[in-house]
Order: sequence, then C-alpha cells, then structure tokens
Amino acid sequence: MKRAHYLELLIPIKKKLYNFIHKAMNFSEDSDDIYQEALLKGYKYFHSYNPDKNFKSWLFTIANNLIKDHYRKMKSIIPLEPNNIMQLEDQSIPLKIKDIHHAVGELKPHHRQVFFLFYYNEFKITEISIITGLSESNIKFILAQSRKRLKKFLEVPE
Repeated sequence: MKRAHYLELLIPIKKKLYNFIHKAMNFSEDSDDIYQEALLKGYKYFHSYNPDKNFKSWLFTIANNLIKDHYRKMKSIIPLEPNNIMQLEDQSIPLKIKDIHHAVGELKPHHRQVFFLFYYNEFKITEISIITGLSESNIKFILAQSRKRLKKFLEVPE
C-alpha cells in the first residue's frame, strides 16, 4: 500500500485525532509531541495497515498506546491547571462546558481516554475495545464509573 494513500485516509480524521490526544492528556504540553509521534508512527508503519480494517481505529490505537506509554513514563497523573485549558477561559463559553471539562480532567487518564473515544469521537464499544485493548465489559464499567463521578462532581448544591 502506498504511503500517499496514508495522507488521503488521514486528512478527514486528523483534527479528531488531535483533539482526542489533547483532551485525553488533559491539554498537557506533551500532547503536541504525542500527536506528531502518532502521525509519524502511522506513516512509518502504514505498510502493516490492513485495508480491510478501519483506518481511524488503527491510528487511534497507535495514539492510545503512545498516551499509555507517556503516562507509564511519567508515573503520575498530570493535574488540570487553568492555564492548560486554552480556549475554555473565554467567557463566551457557558460555565457548564468549563465545569464538564474540569470534571473530565479529574478522571484517571485511561478513563479520560475511554470517555473521549466514546462521547467525543463517537467510537462504538467494540471499536474502543480494539483501540485500548480493554474488554467490552471493562469499557462499559469505565464509562459507568466516569458518568457517576462526573455526575457527583457536577452536582450543584441546592
């Protein structure tokens, strides 16, 4: 398979990939590096891509593995800092969106990844299982736990 074909497949999904990496990494300074590394690895190993499979899932799997490797190296969760949420500081964005992003930032890194793959990138449970290597039941559990934690975090005292 020609590498020029890689660019044709990449163009429609590269913004979603970029956003997924940034959100999964809590808008960390390292997220641009991970994004570039994912694109380069995809290009380098494009010869191993099976055209019968979903390209988007294949590339997101590469990105997900790079994110996991990054967190293994860091051995800690990067805290969410207000300066890391660039466009969310704009006052024209409703407070609820800021609250949701802050709440998602409080999730464990792999929970954030599953959350953004499911809700933002609209992958199906089976596709997330392929990307993350987690079982479908584990993904459902993570999503349920994430929703529960977000609901608790976003509760407004009466």
